[in-house]
Order: sequence, then structure tokens, then C-alpha cells
Amino acid sequence: MRIAIDGTSLCARDGSYGAGIEHYSWSIVNAMICLGAGHRFFIFVPPVFSSVRRAQLESIGDHVRVVRSPARRASFFSRHILLPLHVAFYRPDVFFSPMGQIPLGWFGPSVVTVHDLAIYDHPEWFPDGQDFSTRLLVPRSFKRATKIIAVSDATRRAIQKYFPITEGKVQVVGEGVDVEEAYRVLGGTQDDNRRFPFDRDFVLSLGTIEPRKNLVRAAQAFDEFLRGHPEQASSVRLIIAGKKGWKTAEIEQEISRVNLAWKHEDRAGVIQTLGSVTEEEKWQLLARATCLLFPSFDEGFGLPVLEAMAVGTPVIASNRGALPEVGGDAVMYVEPDDVEAMSFALTQCLLVPEGTRALKEAGLARAQEFTWEKVAKGVMEVIESVTKTNTK
Repeated sequence: MRIAIDGTSLCARDGSYGAGIEHYSWSIVNAMICLGAGHRFFIFVPPVFSSVRRAQLESIGDHVRVVRSPARRASFFSRHILLPLHVAFYRPDVFFSPMGQIPLGWFGPSVVTVHDLAIYDHPEWFPDGQDFSTRLLVPRSFKRATKIIAVSDATRRAIQKYFPITEGKVQVVGEGVDVEEAYRVLGGTQDDNRRFPFDRDFVLSLGTIEPRKNLVRAAQAFDEFLRGHPEQASSVRLIIAGKKGWKTAEIEQEISRVNLAWKHEDRAGVIQTLGSVTEEEKWQLLARATCLLFPSFDEGFGLPVLEAMAVGTPVIASNRGALPEVGGDAVMYVEPDDVEAMSFALTQCLLVPEGTRALKEAGLARAQEFTWEKVAKGVMEVIESVTKTNTK
């Protein structure tokens, strides 16, 4: 079988694995081509694509070919017109897009992975100017796709709520975590070259800074914890790791307010933002955090929850979206609007660590159920079902 893959979201601009859809795309594509040696894979990447990442992909085997776009720069024309023509030249049996959209000019068999549709429920959480995507590109992609992969049952329900036409062609295949890679990174890292200190306990919040992540209430909950236990202000910090996204003014104001209230304890702030972190730094932060605080209003999957469990870090998460699907019984859940409950959960994790032992053990066990190999098998089954249908 000849499988064309949309590599538009395969890695970040700097060649790193990226986060969110970029992280998913890189992980699933790698797992698929390692698993599918009996198939031919053609991975179509943007004009500017990391030569290191290209070499990594092609080194997996002769059944993999990375095809760089002939366009000089990414544009509407190159993605929606030139890319489909380029793909068609290689005569694929199916086109797979891991980023939730199919180019407008592609009319052949296709499979698309959908991560979430929160923008339809709460457009105010997202950057302005999304009409082209939400009103044209996404609906047309869902209509034309032969099969749709939802990364969670919560995402499947959202797809069928807003796009009833997809009934019968949506299948749930989750995401994964590479536990062995995490511990390999952790085992090979020296503490003395970190750009952030580990001389204090810290609560970690991980992800792009944006309204959906509910960081305003996370900051308020941490402030409430410190006010209830002022003796902890000298030894505990809230660390926010992730690139700056959009509509961040409110969270920046709240962080400033809390840090101003506690400036007598630490001029650098009891809440510190690190910005983007590398893959290595991410695993170091997750492994060393006292707990992960992930109070999102909605998530299509919630990979940081799974990654924290994989390294034995207790998780406090909201009970919204797909997070209960991911965490199961291994996570401490709170209502995302309940600052008091969030603060109490922080108190349990920070001051009664022995009480989180069961969560750690349950999280480690649960993370073993989510492997990228298992995810790749599920995705390949969906792709193979498309080709079988077309040959009948």
C-alpha cells in the first residue's frame, strides 16, 4: 500500500518535536513507518523543513521517502493546490493528515486525525480570524474524508455534534507516550546545566499559555494555598512552562498580582514562567515536579497528564473534556472553576505527599497502556480499512 502523509505539522519551525499537534504528528508518523515496513510511505513536508528530521525519518528504512514541497514558501496556493497535485503524482492509495484538515484540492481517499473542536464551543478562547478554517476548511475536510480518527471519545462526540454528516466514519484512536524515551532522556541529563533551578519544590503547569488552559485560576489557587500556608512561600513555586500563545493579558496580570503580593519572599516571583522548553527540559520538569496542575476548561486529549503519569508525578486535572478518559482513576480531579478545591488539592499533594503514593503507582501503571506503537496499530487499521473499502 502507498500511503501519503501530510507532513505540514511534522515538527516545529526550529526542527524540535514541538508541542500539541506537532508532537502528535512526529510521534505517530515515526511509529507508523517503524510498524509498516510492508508499505510505502511518502511524507510531504513544507519548503523549510529540518534536514536533521528528514534524515531521521529516511534512516528508518527504504520504504520511507520524504518529499519537500517545490514551492519556495508556505502559502494558500502551495498547501491547497500545489500539495494535492504533488501528492497525486506519487499515486498513493490513501492520504493521511495528522493535523485535522485535508487540503482543499485533494479529492482522493483520505484519513484525518481530529484533536478537538473546542473552537466551536468557545471561539473566544482562540485567536481571531479563524473563519476560513471553521466555516470552510474543517467542514469540507470532514465531508471529504473517507475515515476520521478522533483522539478521544470526547472529541468523537464533538465531531458528531457539530458535523452529523460524519456518522459512521469516526473511530477513536488515542495518543501515546514513550516511557522508555522519557527515562533515557532523564538518565542522560546532568542537573548542573539546567536553565532553571531545582532547589525548591514546585508545582508544574505545562502547555501553551492561552485562555483554555485556565491559568488564571491556577495562579489564584496557588496564591490561596500560600495564604493558607505562608510558611511554604519560601520553599514552593508554581512553574509555568510553555510558549506564549494568544490572549494572554489576563493570565499575565494575575501572575503579576500574585508575585507582587509575595515579593517579600522572592523578587523573582513565587510564580515563574519559563517560556518554551526543550523535550529534555520537559521531561526533567515533569519528573521533578511535586505535582502537575492541569486545570484546562477543555482538552481533546491532554498529553501532559499522560506524560506526568509516565514518570510517576501526581496529577491534579480538571474534570472536563477528555481528561477523565486519559487519567482514569490515577488523577485527582477538580472543577476548573473551583479555586478553593484546586487549592485544597495542592495542599494534599504538597503537604501530605504520602497520600499521593497510590496516585503515583496508579499513574505509572496507566501510562503503560498508552504506547505510540499501540496508537500506530490503530491508525494503520483505519488506513487499511479505507483501501479495503475502495477495492470492493
